[in-house]
Amino acid sequence: MSKPALGKGLGALIAKKNDLPAALSGKVDGESVIQALVSEIATCPFQPRRHFNEQQIAELAESIRERGLVQPLVVRKVDGKYELIAGERRLRAVKKLGMKQVKVVLFEATDQEVAEIALIENLQREDLTPLEEAEQYRLLQHKFGMKQEVIAKHVGKSRAVVANMVRLLDLVADVRDMLENNKITVGHAKVLLQLKDSDQQLQAANRVERQGLTVRQTEQLVRSILNPAPAPEPAPAPALPAPVAKACKQLARNLGAEVSISMKGKSGGVIQIPYAGQEDLERLLQAMGISAKL
Repeated sequence: MSKPALGKGLGALIAKKNDLPAALSGKVDGESVIQALVSEIATCPFQPRRHFNEQQIAELAESIRERGLVQPLVVRKVDGKYELIAGERRLRAVKKLGMKQVKVVLFEATDQEVAEIALIENLQREDLTPLEEAEQYRLLQHKFGMKQEVIAKHVGKSRAVVANMVRLLDLVADVRDMLENNKITVGHAKVLLQLKDSDQQLQAANRVERQGLTVRQTEQLVRSILNPAPAPEPAPAPALPAPVAKACKQLARNLGAEVSISMKGKSGGVIQIPYAGQEDLERLLQAMGISAKL
């Protein structure tokens, strides 16, 4: 089954006369492409990716060395300087090659449009980690006031998917690290979010990793933590032999106090006589023939 397209494409985000989708695919009129100094191109401040595969960058650099930069970078002017909109991997590759100039296509775009483009460009390549994707959704929500329904429409996903991804940022820090390092999956993480206590959440995540639990098994684990089985009631004490029970009652009458006898083994046991304060203890001792002033 083919994957659904992401929204209406990047062109839907920048409704201008310039043909942004064409620029991103490299199909632009030669007159639209200009040369810019690599040293004058700043990276995109809204780039969601924190990790770049250096081996892939090296391979891309070798391809550019052999064939040239077929697809130009997409930039905008900010405070008189170029700022990258799309093409961070290509920019890193040309820097690796030590190139002084590079082909770029210049567009006008707002911060919000750049943030959306950076997100969609990476989603289309499936380059983002779950947390990088979640952080970009939250950026669009908090910095630009976009509703989840609007974000979902632009990236071609359901609102529920966007909401669930953003919720991943509520994981405790150590569990987020486990997700980032592929020690647990997004499926595991969504289940663990039910544990609001940070210690419980981390302990459960460690158990998931250690025991290799499936998502279904993780659900069972979380249910057992949230709804622990009641502790079994202690087994009732065995009935006292009739002579011992009779002696216990007689002793209670003689002392005027509560008396209990617990049998241990075949011949041992414990007699318990609680008392309420010093005077009560002195009274009990006197009843037993012990004269003591405490």
